[in-house]
Amino acid sequence: MNIASVGLKVDDETITTDPSIKAEIFNKLSGSVFTVDNGLCPDINNCAVDDGLSTTTFTPQIVRSVLLKLKPSNSIYDCIPNVFLKNCANNLANPLCDIFSISFLDGCLPET
Repeated sequence: MNIASVGLKVDDETITTDPSIKAEIFNKLSGSVFTVDNGLCPDINNCAVDDGLSTTTFTPQIVRSVLLKLKPSNSIYDCIPNVFLKNCANNLANPLCDIFSISFLDGCLPET
């Protein structure tokens, strides 16, 4: 199936396949459910340090596998729905792998 041919329901209950309108619908939806940037950056000088973290290995395949196993009915931190993470696993695996790897190699994770 060509994703460009998939229609979305617009506000007036009609279906559109116009890419610009679909992008605007997605933008409006994601803006309404995702966390708003508060302008604060985490304090990287005040982080939990564990020398054992540097031995942990991440690969895009491992990250993709974990994302694909997420239950769509549950959501995780930052109000990002699991169904979004699962459906975007192929595109998210590499950048998430980089983020996890760098954090663990540095041995420094933001405090929760």
